[in-house]
Amino acid sequence: MKKIMASLVAIAALVGCSKSDDNGGGISISEGTYPKKVVNKFGSGSLISETTYNLQGGKILSSSYTSYGLGGSVESKILRSISYEGDYPKEVTYTKSRSNGEKENFTETHSFVDGKLKTTTRKYGTAHRATTTTYSYHSDGKLAKVLVESPGYAGQNGQTEEITFVRETDYTHTGNVISAAEKKYTKDAQGNKRDGDTSLKTYTYTFENENLIKKTEITTNHEYTTEYTYDGKNNPYLQNSSKLVKPDYFISTEGSKNNVLTRKETRKDNNDSPYVSEHVYEYTYADNNYPLTQKIFYKKTENGVEKKDLLQIFEYTY
Repeated sequence: MKKIMASLVAIAALVGCSKSDDNGGGISISEGTYPKKVVNKFGSGSLISETTYNLQGGKILSSSYTSYGLGGSVESKILRSISYEGDYPKEVTYTKSRSNGEKENFTETHSFVDGKLKTTTRKYGTAHRATTTTYSYHSDGKLAKVLVESPGYAGQNGQTEEITFVRETDYTHTGNVISAAEKKYTKDAQGNKRDGDTSLKTYTYTFENENLIKKTEITTNHEYTTEYTYDGKNNPYLQNSSKLVKPDYFISTEGSKNNVLTRKETRKDNNDSPYVSEHVYEYTYADNNYPLTQKIFYKKTENGVEKKDLLQIFEYTY
């Protein structure tokens, strides 16, 4: 639950070990289990953002996200409207406005086959090209591949050509571990792969009790490992709606069954000594064990004394 912006882009995030990809027949949000309003503040108490959700009939029909500047003034707003085809989200329309008067519109269109998301197409304004994400699945229904193709441009010898940025991620499920191999490259206007710009990255996700407890990211230049612990309470973002529109939900702790208590990141670049950072999370809860507040602290040690700096506060209204 680090960034509420993610919930505007993908409705929210979910996790569920490799039990997962059983979407259970469409949208279903129970009253009192998904926030109707989320307020995000700095540790000082000043506002970062506010998000409100319009929930009706077990569905999110619309939402509003407002971000604030350091002085408390409104920086931008994102209004989102969602249409459905039966119990499945069909089209999501976003309108973003900034305090300087600039506006931006884009839409996401989802296509489902047999209850599983096959494609999501995102198009900005009047652009003639769109970003398309295609999902494929193993025979047991678990996610096999995510293919993202985004429009772009490249210049050479004074000429500009349309290109396509491609990201392919292949997933392997083994017990409580999911491995991912990510490959990035570009294609020219004719659809041919361009030479010399392929990058490779691997991820390993380890789960326990339907919670992401360890994530490792490896490239030729670095290795990042993040470890998590959890409480035994309910994560409000564990909703089937999010899982439907984000089949790779398991890559984020926002979708874990429970709420994160600690996060320890170890980063090592090339031959440098590892850098370690730690965060601690504290909550208050409603009677149904859903969080009312979340506080995020940066944990540090000064002169042998452990200290915690309050970084952010989230407040939830159901």
